[in-house]
Amino acid sequence: MSSMGGRDLESGGTKNTSRAPPQAAAVSSSSSSYAYDPETHWTSWLVPMFVVANIAVFIVAMYINDCPKNNIGLQGNCVARFLGRFSFQPLRENPLLGPSSSTLRKMGGLEWDNVVNKHQAWRLVTCIWLHAGIIHLLANMLSLVFIGIRLEQQFGFGM
Repeated sequence: MSSMGGRDLESGGTKNTSRAPPQAAAVSSSSSSYAYDPETHWTSWLVPMFVVANIAVFIVAMYINDCPKNNIGLQGNCVARFLGRFSFQPLRENPLLGPSSSTLRKMGGLEWDNVVNKHQAWRLVTCIWLHAGIIHLLANMLSLVFIGIRLEQQFGFGM
């Protein structure tokens, strides 16, 4: 048996002999450094703000894209034309339902040649906010919400 045998790590290393659940033991233990206190529960605000900012940037990208005006029809017709200016590029050009690659480039998409040879280091920051399409945006935002809010509540904002 190891030296840790019989010790309950969740309650600060002391042996938990009570019938109470481990969460209750952690709250009641004075030696525990991490005790859940509902009075100090963290409300996440940073992650939802990032989600809103990402969606706003995607809407701006679709506005700038303006598929009905800029699509010359070589790859097919715009998808969801009822959206007007916000319709998506043809699926052959962008299967993720989003703007054209030229729009993403114009808005600061990451191209190593521009960063290295043309000294456009700002693209290293702007590319973080750009998404190739609705599917890309949805996958990233779901990951951010499910993981990010939990982390923000666990560790706080760092203040």
